[in-house]
Amino acid sequence: MPRPSIQLLYSVDDPSARGELSDDDLVRLYRYPGDGRRRLRTNFVSSLDGSVQGPDGRSGGLGTASDSYVFALHRALADAVVVGASTVREESYRSIDLQPWQSELRERLGLAPYPALVIISGRAQLDPVIAQPEQGEGGPVMIITTSGKPEDDLAPLRDAGIEVVESGSTVELAAALQVLGARGWSRLLCEGGPGLHRDLLAAGLVDELSLTLAPVAVGGQGMRSTSGDALDPPRSFDPTFVLGGEDGTLFTSYRSRD
Repeated sequence: MPRPSIQLLYSVDDPSARGELSDDDLVRLYRYPGDGRRRLRTNFVSSLDGSVQGPDGRSGGLGTASDSYVFALHRALADAVVVGASTVREESYRSIDLQPWQSELRERLGLAPYPALVIISGRAQLDPVIAQPEQGEGGPVMIITTSGKPEDDLAPLRDAGIEVVESGSTVELAAALQVLGARGWSRLLCEGGPGLHRDLLAAGLVDELSLTLAPVAVGGQGMRSTSGDALDPPRSFDPTFVLGGEDGTLFTSYRSRD
């Protein structure tokens, strides 16, 4: 099935540019800079009325065909996908597998065969099944958690092939990202959840924010892309580009002013 048509609507680099984007054009827009500096990008899909959860309580309930493609492109360009434990449970995360076109793109760009799945979890109470991809082969899985847990609690995770990194009495996010950078994982993608997103913003660790607007309003009590205390001061971002899918989906990208 061919991917949906995606148009460039605005680019800060060329405000007059418009038109259909090829696969290579999309890669150029979303590819991380090749300077080796660690960068963290967050990616969320939201309804028009601000919910990051569809009627089924999951972000996938908001998905469109063009969003599915861009979501997969984000993953294809990342060294590691960073998520909170609640999101892993709610969205049934597993070791990340790829479609052939994603694997071919990673090989062409000189990336590892698969992105790692990195889970931030204070309790590390997770099903070891996360080490197994939905199908075929998948990437490594790492859990960054607090120290002092009984080894018997962590053994099932390690036995499943999951790397468990203990980081002290609390999980300091800046230190956690340093662990990833030390592995050579400089292209980082955070897919949630809202609590982790808020804490990353508060710590000044978000370099880019990608927000997809699905062409639906859902009502209800769905969460926003952040949850928790207000950010003081609020974090400011500048727009970099806006894309439009043929199915009515809008893709926005922002760069942190910090």
